[in-house]
This record gives sequence, structure tokens and C-alpha cells, in this order.
Amino acid sequence: MRKTNDEFVFFYGENYMMKQVGVHAIVSLITYLVTIAFSFRAVRGLRVDQLFKKGHTFEIQVFLLFVSIALGFIVGQFILALVDQSLALKMLF
Repeated sequence: MRKTNDEFVFFYGENYMMKQVGVHAIVSLITYLVTIAFSFRAVRGLRVDQLFKKGHTFEIQVFLLFVSIALGFIVGQFILALVDQSLALKMLF
């Protein structure tokens, strides 16, 4: 038997979908920040100073920051997609 809209609102509350979107946004932000921090720590271990001219420390720092943001974003996207798809598997059964 299908639930009507009134039964859905009674069981889950008025703002169930909005709360779910908000929780997903918080989890996404935390995931991105953590993966960017880990990638920054990993990228700092690389010897990129050999790629730049001597005395260009600001450019090296900006490069490390952008590389770590890009790498952290890609890893975060992978983790979030993996979690979303694994949660969607319950709809299969």
C-alpha cells in the first residue's frame, strides 16, 4: 500500500527533504576539507622546487595550494560518489 503525502509528512516531518539536503551538504563540506588537508600534507612532501626558478617561493606555494585543492577535490568527489552509490544500492532490493 502506498503512503499518501499526509502520511509521509506525519511520519518524517515537514522539512525531511530539506534536512536531508542539509546533512548531505555538511558531509560534503567536511569530506572536501579533510581530503584537501590530507592532499596538502602529501603534496608538501614533493620536491617541486626543482620545477621552478630559484627565489620564486610564492609561486611554489600557490602551486602547492592549487594542486592540493585539485587533488583533494577529486578524491572527495570519489569518496562522495562511492558513498552515494552504495546508499542507492538499498533501492535495488
